[in-house]
Formats: sequence, C-alpha cells, structure tokens
Amino acid sequence: MGSCILPSEQETSPENIKILSYGLLQTLNWRIFYFYAMTSQLHLLNWGMGVESTAILVRWLLEPQSRPFDRFQNLIVLTAQTGDEMDETKYLCETHLFPLMREHQVRLVQVAKASASKRDGYIILSNTQQPYELHIEGYFPLSRDLLQSGTVPRLGRPHICAQRWKGEVLDAWISDHITEAFGPYLGYNADETKRAGKADGYTCQGHPFLYPLIEWGWTRDDCIEYLYRTLGILWRKSACSYCPFQQKQAAISRYNRDPKAAGFTLLMELNALAFNPRMHLFSSGTAYDLMVKSSNQAAIAELEQLLRQLQWAIYHVQRTYKQLTGKNGKPYVNSDRKVVLVDEGNKAQIESKLETICHRHHASIEDLHGKRCYLHRRQEGIYPAFEEFYVVAPKLAKNKCRNLKAFEQNWRELTGPAKPVQLTLFVP
Repeated sequence: MGSCILPSEQETSPENIKILSYGLLQTLNWRIFYFYAMTSQLHLLNWGMGVESTAILVRWLLEPQSRPFDRFQNLIVLTAQTGDEMDETKYLCETHLFPLMREHQVRLVQVAKASASKRDGYIILSNTQQPYELHIEGYFPLSRDLLQSGTVPRLGRPHICAQRWKGEVLDAWISDHITEAFGPYLGYNADETKRAGKADGYTCQGHPFLYPLIEWGWTRDDCIEYLYRTLGILWRKSACSYCPFQQKQAAISRYNRDPKAAGFTLLMELNALAFNPRMHLFSSGTAYDLMVKSSNQAAIAELEQLLRQLQWAIYHVQRTYKQLTGKNGKPYVNSDRKVVLVDEGNKAQIESKLETICHRHHASIEDLHGKRCYLHRRQEGIYPAFEEFYVVAPKLAKNKCRNLKAFEQNWRELTGPAKPVQLTLFVP
C-alpha cells in the first residue's frame, strides 16, 4: 500500500511505483498527482465522523472535480468505533450523510476493537455500499476498559485512547485487506500543518498520509460552513461522551443536550476518582462540578440512577511514585499501583465493613470522592513516595497490577519489611 504513487523516471509501469510523503507532495503540482490517481487504484478515507473528515467526504460526493478518483467504486470509507460515540453523531450520519453514500454506492467499513488486548485484533461491524446504521455501540467499548482499570483519559498526555481504539484497529484492517491504495486520507485542516507533520511519524503501516483539507486551504470553520450550506445542518464534534479534549462551554452544551451521556460521564469520573482523587476529567476540575455549576440536574439524576443499579466494593489500593529523568533531560514522575478487591455487597454493607477495616488499622474514615481511610498518605513533591488506602467504590474495577513481582519488591524497598497480610479480608 502506498500513500501517493508516481511513475519513476526509468519506468512507468504500475509495478514500479514511488512512495512520496506529504512534504514532498507539497513541492509537486497536485494536478499531476490527480492525473495518476485517476487509475483503478483504491483510495482510503479515514473517516472520524466529525466535521473535517465528513466535509471531505461530502465534497467528494457532491463535487466531482474535487475527487482524486474517477469513480466511487475505487473509494473505501473506513471508520473505527470506540463504543462510546455520542448519539447525536449517529443521528447526523444516518440522517444526512448515509442517504448520499447509498445514492453513490460508497463502500463504508466499520471496525471495532475486539478486546483490551491488541493481540485479539478487531471485529468488522459493517462492510457495505448501502449503509443505514452507524454502529456506535462498537464491540469492546473503550469505557469498559477504563472502568475496569479505574481511570479516565488524561489531558496533557498522548491520545492513547485514540491510538489503541482507532489507529491500531484501522491499521490492522488495512494491513489485512489492502495491498495498494492512495491514502489513508486524513481530515487535518489548513490550520493543522504542524499536526500533519507530526502525524507523518505515525503513518499507517509505514506509509504517509494525505491531507485534502490542507491542499484545499480549508479551516475547521470552512468545513462547518460547507456542511451547513450543503446539508442544512450544524455538524457536531465527534467524540466519546467522556472525552476531556473539549472546550468547557462546548461540554456544557453537549451534556445539556444529552443528560444520559452526561450521567455516564459522571460515573466514569466517580470511579476514577475513587482510585486517585487527582483523576478529575477536565483541567478546570471535575465533571461533577461542571454539571452542578451549569444546573444540569438531569445528568446528576442519571448518575444516581446508575449508582442504584450497581453493586459496591471495598478496594485496597497501593501506589508508588518515583521521579525519573526523560530522554530530554527533564524530570517526570512515574507511578505504579496495585488494586485488590477486598469485599463486595450493597453500599450500606460495604461502608460498614470499611469501618471495621479502618478500626483494625487505627485509621479514620474520610469522605473524599467516596469513603476511604488512608494507612499512609504521601507527601507531595517528595520522591520516592508511596500511599496506601482502602476505598468504597462501585464494583466496576478489576484487580490490577502490571508486574506484581516488581511492584512488591519496590513496595518493600519503600516501606520496609512487609507486615503480615490479613488474608481473611481478601476475596479469593
């Protein structure tokens, strides 16, 4: 598979091709590129369901002169479902986009991650030229992995969630089904040339990407205006309901439109905060505070309903912190943790059992994103450090420790000789 193919100077047969990066394409006449693209080669569009990639697709559907191919039979629209896309995205696509795709018999392939492990590959949810349903339910939702891990996506870090639940899945399908093609085409806009340059370092199966919007000089606002003018609808941002990578006011508006998604977001955050009180969803604070300040009572009611349906558990959490030096010479903090489910039952039973545990350890109970008691509280800014506590939380997380032997050795080094464990507290 190649991202752009041109005949070499010595040979013009299709078997002899030259792969070019976006940087090299910038120095070429795009009319030459389109001339050679108008062959029987396949063209792949990585469709993220959002504003930019949808604008590319709609323009190709409505304006023949914009297409880098001569017939839709040569186009594959490929998308990965995380399992947590907003319902409004489903409505927009099925109502306004899919009729156009069916009219032109555009092939849409929807795939999803099969499990939390990359080894298990992907599931094909749909592969059709007559798309009617956007399978936002996915197969193994990202939220399931996050709930079981007791965490949420973090700001200030690479979009690992998108890499694992989208990028890896799309790459795997392409590797299994495509030998040669133009693309994938990505929806980076004209204000994202720097981002496009970085993306070239993470190319699909080692092949460069193509960026139609950058070629057209279209910004995000241009895409929004184009979709509104052609489809008569304001196209919304595509995102998981609990995505932290959204502006505050946009999040408030979105959660007001969809209290059910907002309530689930609150559950995700509550679960993460139980295991790490610093794990709030947004940089400005917790999603719960955002709902309260925006008077979204429907979202809070949805959370309360979800909590009533769940079993509860006591978890024993141990966490270590070390300060290391990165390749750039700057210090960073590396943390590791061990989570063990101790007991389970209804909330009143579990809170009572927590009191018994805390009494044995001569520790007091505090209410910090759920009832908990610290056996040891870390000192901020001092490394190495450790913390240990018991916490009451919805029974969603699983026992977790990346490397048990290494963790326990590190724990002993930080805390001294291990004390006998009261095995009666632990569920086999």
